[in-house]
Amino acid sequence: MSMRRRMAGLLVMGALALAGCATTQGESETPGAKPTTKPTSQSSRLMSLAADLEQRGEWETAITLYEQAAALPDAPASTFVGLGDVYMRSGYPDEAMKAFRAALSRSPKYGPALVGLGWAMIDQGDTEAGIRTLSEGAQTVNTSKAYNRLGVAQTFAGQIQPAMSTFARARALAPEDLDIQINMALAAALADDASQALPIVQNVMSNPGANLQHKRNTILIYGLLDRDSQARALGLTGLATEKINTLLSQARTIRAQSSVQARAKALGSIEV
Repeated sequence: MSMRRRMAGLLVMGALALAGCATTQGESETPGAKPTTKPTSQSSRLMSLAADLEQRGEWETAITLYEQAAALPDAPASTFVGLGDVYMRSGYPDEAMKAFRAALSRSPKYGPALVGLGWAMIDQGDTEAGIRTLSEGAQTVNTSKAYNRLGVAQTFAGQIQPAMSTFARARALAPEDLDIQINMALAAALADDASQALPIVQNVMSNPGANLQHKRNTILIYGLLDRDSQARALGLTGLATEKINTLLSQARTIRAQSSVQARAKALGSIEV
């Protein structure tokens, strides 16, 4: 699966989990979620209808409505962010960047547009500029999801200490978010820092809300820390022995890389 496809689903980028996306309402819990405020303009009514269609899986019709909403004279910057978001979820980062830039042409410091544009730039390979833009946007919107996204980008750029600081900010805003915690543990494991990674991942595994993705990442984290036997002894339900073996093999390959940056790049290339 390509990086574009992984990011389009807004579920994982490599092994790291992404919690939601920037939206016209700030940041919603679910991609395509309906706005929480009552639509008052033609563009917002179209956006609400498009979100309903997207939730039902009618992507092409939803995109058409998002585009119609953005074409209206009363369309605010948030409408273009909504359009950019759906383009990203559909796997069209070029079109998404155009939409985010259109939003910024209307409101140059609009945080959700900066978050979206930064993420699209990273998807297209302009990591340095993307992180810079995403960082500005995260500071503006000041949400856990934006900081989580920035931390993911920093991790895959091999910027582990900045990533740990960013995840800490995200965690301060959403202490119970398991995606943020597992991402933080993965970043620490890439740097071979068991003292930070293990307490976090153990906390995640003790939470009844931990899902299969968290469990797969837990195996990967133990493998990155060269603790294969402990990983097998965890007895995590729902994971086949073959999958555990594959994850530990992937971890060995990543661990063998000569630098943190190389390990981060290798992590971004695997499917978990």
